[in-house]
Amino acid sequence: MRALAEFIMRGRTQAALVALVGSLVPMLSPATVSLVTLGRGPRDGLLVMLWGLLPLLVALYGSGINPMITLATIAGLIVVVIASAILRLTVSWSNALTVVLLLSALSVLLLNLLFGGSVASLQETVATMFSQLQQRAGSKEPAFQPGRTFLLGVMGYMVALTAVVSLVLGRWWQAILYNPGGFREEFHRLRFDSRVGVALLVGVAVCYLSPHEYSSWAGLLGLPLLLGGIALVHHTVAFYQIGTHWLVIFYVGLLMIGPMSLILVGLGSLDSILNIRARLVTRH
Repeated sequence: MRALAEFIMRGRTQAALVALVGSLVPMLSPATVSLVTLGRGPRDGLLVMLWGLLPLLVALYGSGINPMITLATIAGLIVVVIASAILRLTVSWSNALTVVLLLSALSVLLLNLLFGGSVASLQETVATMFSQLQQRAGSKEPAFQPGRTFLLGVMGYMVALTAVVSLVLGRWWQAILYNPGGFREEFHRLRFDSRVGVALLVGVAVCYLSPHEYSSWAGLLGLPLLLGGIALVHHTVAFYQIGTHWLVIFYVGLLMIGPMSLILVGLGSLDSILNIRARLVTRH
């Protein structure tokens, strides 16, 4: 990973090459754009992003894939550049993640407005897939038919997830090259303002209490708080020096136990109100 990061930062040509070829590897192209933006600024990041867009533009006009999938990927690249610039300027993960959330939601709503026909086509395809899966499972209950609102929530979540993972990779690469241990310190401090934390938690609760059509938006609204909860777990493990094997157990549980993600969302919101890290230091 270090060798790849060094190659990317060697020059604009090398970064553009990785962004271009990296479209074949999940997250590589947007992570490259993030690293360049963090290290050299948004101008260089935008130039590298243009090379990352080339394969997507070819796919948009020259493949049979639904345009919304490619357009959402393009939106993810744009969100990565802006969020990376915000992180570079403010050195605040909470600010960057809030921007990711807002831009991800705005981008899918804008795509829906501009490319409504493609959204409708994708909606029909997804609904057919749901019905076929339920028939294979032998369920006699009426199949859930995901509507446009549900589909837009899923797309917004994927745009945000792409941006978040790319931002994490980019910042980690930057720390490896120029500031060893810096990423760990930044991530451990991730905490949201109490008003933001409460607003996001209320939004998640409203989405879950609303018709199932809105449930996908809960994932998007809860993503920043989920990261906040994960950061708090990492900080606690490091603070008490209880061994990294507990983090392995934690991530296995996160992957296998569904409700655990909701617990982390609640924990991230609670930390925004109570500042649990400060309380740990006081009581230690």
